[in-house]
Amino acid sequence: MYTQNICEALYALPSQRVQPRRKPFIKPAATALLGIVLLVINSLCVSDSAGALSMTLLVLGITLILYGGIVVIYRLSNSESVPYDTKSGSFLKYRERYFDRMLLDALQRAVERNDIKAIDDMPKTNVSAITLLEYRAKDGSLQAYSIYEYAEFEHRPIGEVHIFEK
Repeated sequence: MYTQNICEALYALPSQRVQPRRKPFIKPAATALLGIVLLVINSLCVSDSAGALSMTLLVLGITLILYGGIVVIYRLSNSESVPYDTKSGSFLKYRERYFDRMLLDALQRAVERNDIKAIDDMPKTNVSAITLLEYRAKDGSLQAYSIYEYAEFEHRPIGEVHIFEK
């Protein structure tokens, strides 16, 4: 989805509260390290007669090593940045929701009022006729919304980006 408009609006806040940052690679590296530890435990502590336990540790260890390694390589080789909230000290959570075209007016009113309950109560669909992009701080002190409409084989923004700070 096109997050460029909403990200640019967040980065342009006068307080410079939101900054572009790369996601750290420490957690996936720790995951890969845990996989290595499981393989070492399997080879040193588990006897050959414990077939199910040995195979479980082997499969789990290899899976964790592969997952952690792939994510570390991806994050180190990619220069993609995501919005980071300096006030809460965490990355903003991204969410996409899809709505029927008939709900566009009600959705716009709810977004303009920052009525989270009304947005949550609206029926969702699996078709992206109307898409609501949302970035939210963990503590709920910052919300940003952007509405897109799918028309003529592309997503077009409807209105402006709405940002609410507490």
